[in-house]
Amino acid sequence: MIIFLVFILTISIVVGIHEFGHFQMARWCNVKVLKFSIGFGKPIFTSFFGKDHTAFVISSIPLGGYVKLLDESHGDSEEKIKKTDLHRAFNRQPLFKRFLIVLAGPLINVFLGILIFFSIYMHGSPQIKPLINEVSHFSEAFKQGLRAGDEIVLIDGEEIKSLNDLQIYLSAHKDPFKILSFKRGGDLFSIHNLFWTNDIHLFPYGIPILIQSIEPGSIAEKIGLKPNDQILMIDQIEVKSIQDLVNSIQNNWLKSYDLSIKRKNIIQLIHINKDIFESKVEKKRIGISLNYDEAYIKPNLIEVKSTFIESLSKSLSQTYTFLNLTLTTFKNLFTQKANLKDLGGPLAIAHMASSSFLEGILPYVQFIGLISLNIGILNLLPIPLLDGGHLAYYFLEFVMGKPLSNNKMMISQRVGVLILGLLTAIALYNDACRYLLGS
Repeated sequence: MIIFLVFILTISIVVGIHEFGHFQMARWCNVKVLKFSIGFGKPIFTSFFGKDHTAFVISSIPLGGYVKLLDESHGDSEEKIKKTDLHRAFNRQPLFKRFLIVLAGPLINVFLGILIFFSIYMHGSPQIKPLINEVSHFSEAFKQGLRAGDEIVLIDGEEIKSLNDLQIYLSAHKDPFKILSFKRGGDLFSIHNLFWTNDIHLFPYGIPILIQSIEPGSIAEKIGLKPNDQILMIDQIEVKSIQDLVNSIQNNWLKSYDLSIKRKNIIQLIHINKDIFESKVEKKRIGISLNYDEAYIKPNLIEVKSTFIESLSKSLSQTYTFLNLTLTTFKNLFTQKANLKDLGGPLAIAHMASSSFLEGILPYVQFIGLISLNIGILNLLPIPLLDGGHLAYYFLEFVMGKPLSNNKMMISQRVGVLILGLLTAIALYNDACRYLLGS
């Protein structure tokens, strides 16, 4: 029940803000709004408001929403357009007004995502300290004095507040650092001309890795793995990070190997026979979600707050990264570089929403920000029936000096229906397999 309720809440917020963008821009452009609906299908609640007697509706199918504008091209027998309202019909508006009304929906979704990320950075959140957990004794860093337990505080004049800050900095800077400053036991030390290598391992490298959950019907379930099992070794090779574990599982795909685990302080050996992989070759995943032992994480958390400028910069950067990721993923779906089985539908959103909700208000608000961004970006794609498709029509109208013919519009919309229908069907099928059939 909680999954369903959180899903309804999440969709209502994200869809509501999207439709509010269309609604408010239409009002600013003096276009009459007939209906504002959260959900589709049969209305379960209706209320009228404003000078235009706009109907606010909550409908029975909570998978979207819409704003109905006065429009001669979409008129039906139920709507008799008064002559005094004709100038307020959407189809009679100049091109720039129609463009703004359609753009406002996805734009406000993107803005909501940026605002949520900005607020989280400004408010502060618990983050992992930028700690060194292991340094090879044979490395140059060890010779220069870097040790396990050191906390990085400054690199070439840039303050490092968290592990996330450090990882972002390392990914963007490949040259040797002129000055790296770190704390050890309350004292501040510095190293000059340090070249960062793979011999330096950051926290939480080396701390216990626990299984959080097991997917029904997965390989993990078949071999007897359980939540809270600690992963120790694969074929007597110690596993020290989640990425190491993922790499080991993928490198040993279609092979037999031994997995060492600790369950209730008892070490057990599980033999994984290669025959079990045959029906799952394309996935290269055994169906477990992982995390580090929280008992080790909590003592190394710190409350990190950012300044206004830092918060704005980080939120815009995060939005840009997510935009890139979304567009790349979508492109890969059509070039077959991405697996269609990774597409998720309403059930996937519901499970992620409820998981983040149970983690706390901050993770849930952050999830809403991500979903809002996702809705905004996807709606800007130039696919007929989406907002981006309508914006593409308006762009062509601007270039050609006249709108597309009804015939061309109809053909393009059929293509849009085909694309969206196919993606929706795949997402629903994946949801059914993942959450209902356990495969």
